[in-house]
Parts: sequence; C-alpha cells; structure tokens
Amino acid sequence: MKINSLVVLFLLALGLYSCEEDVPHIVIEPKEDTTEVVKARVINNYDGEIPGLDAKVIDYTLPNPYQHKPQLLFDSSIATSWDDANFPNAKNFILFFKNFQLDVLDRNKASIANKIDFPLRNYKTKEAFLKNFDSIFMPDFVEAVLDQDPLAIYRDEKGAMIGSDGQIWFKMKKGGYRIIAINP
Repeated sequence: MKINSLVVLFLLALGLYSCEEDVPHIVIEPKEDTTEVVKARVINNYDGEIPGLDAKVIDYTLPNPYQHKPQLLFDSSIATSWDDANFPNAKNFILFFKNFQLDVLDRNKASIANKIDFPLRNYKTKEAFLKNFDSIFMPDFVEAVLDQDPLAIYRDEKGAMIGSDGQIWFKMKKGGYRIIAINP
C-alpha cells in the first residue's frame, strides 16, 4: 500500500508541476449577424481556347501529310502512303470513315450495309448481313471501330484496315469508298 501511495503522490506532484504555466486559450467571439456584400469586377479573359481540349481537336479538312509518303503508326508498323494504297484523297476517306463511325455508334444498319461491297466472305448478300448485324457488331467490335484514330489507319496495297486484327478493310471501288471485308 505504501508503494501505491507513493505513486499517487508522484503523479499529483507531476500534474501540479506541469500545470504551473498558464495554458493559452483561444476565444472566438461571435460577430454581429450581418452579411457583408463585396462587389467584384469580373474580367473576361477567355481567349477561345480550352486547355487540353483544343490540342485534341483535329481539322480533317486539311490535306493529309501522308497522302504521298509512308507513315509510322503508334504500334511501330509502317503504313504505305494513301496513294500507294489506291486512295487518291485521304481527306475524303477520313470524312467517309468518320461518318462510318457515326453509323456504327447509331447502329444504323442500312447505312452500314450500303457502304459494303457484297459479297463478303461470310455474308454473301445485303440481307444476310442485315440478318447477322447484331452478332457482328458486338460491344468489343463496336469499341474497336469507335476507338480507331482516323489519322492512324493502317493501309497497304490491299486497302485500309481498322482494328488491331484487321476487323474491317476498306478500298476504293466503283468511284467511292467501300467495305471489302468484315472480320468480327
């Protein structure tokens, strides 16, 4: 019991010693209940550019720099020039391709079917294609079409290809651009 008493006395002494100095207190006094109106001048310094977004806007009406020369693509493959792939006007094909992407996004079956040069390997007629449309344009296939950068389309003497595995091939035929192969 004597040890417990000594411990208690020690703790009391320690507590008194540590509390000898005043402990500062912060007191916040309430202000009157008034609202202060601050007038600010708004400066319109918008220069028409959105940082980070305008850098991604591509003007597809400009001439394609790879119309007459090969292009090194992101995956390190080399695409022939648009001329060597028998696409006399890359700008027009890219506009055609952007419209095709919109048709895929809207699931416009008739418009997509009108862009195809039948017969295809698995779909000999337009009717067979339309009948199998939903099994062809599955989510992964649609994603591959929509993710394709129009400025990074692979091309060679067979035509232009989109997708990493040659999902769709295009070629200049009958005075226009046509889909010549679909490989879902």
